[in-house]
Amino acid sequence: MLNGPQPAEQATLVALTEATGFFNAQEIESVRAMLAEYFEQPARDEYIWLVYRETADAPPRGYACYGPASLAVGTYDLYWIAVERAHQDKKIGSALLAEMEQDLRRRGARQLYVETSDKPQYAPTRAFYERRGYAQVAHFPDYYDVGDGKVIYCKRMAS
Repeated sequence: MLNGPQPAEQATLVALTEATGFFNAQEIESVRAMLAEYFEQPARDEYIWLVYRETADAPPRGYACYGPASLAVGTYDLYWIAVERAHQDKKIGSALLAEMEQDLRRRGARQLYVETSDKPQYAPTRAFYERRGYAQVAHFPDYYDVGDGKVIYCKRMAS
């Protein structure tokens, strides 16, 4: 089941992010701040959230957060996608990505950009996007830190 986050789930979603082991303290704080901003003005659409639950009353198992790129027409950025560690490899990430892409097509999006790290830990993440039709369009070595480069993927949305 995919729908938006509930205010009472903020702490759960932040804890889920932290427990993946993929996000640093600054990124976790960004997730916290973006959730708070979403709940202050959910109709604003700067941050669009999808939450995966097994049933309507089940706790969140994963989420995606995306939104329109600043000063671009029909271009969106995927900010975060995270799946609870114990539920990874259960197609939750694929379900989130597929629903997000459908939503973007409804919104008339032209393209979606995703950024990730080039560290070996993120090799499965990069393969995940590549298997789903995302093309690597840029690589910036040592971007985040020495030995931690930035890889950017793009997927064009079919009209």
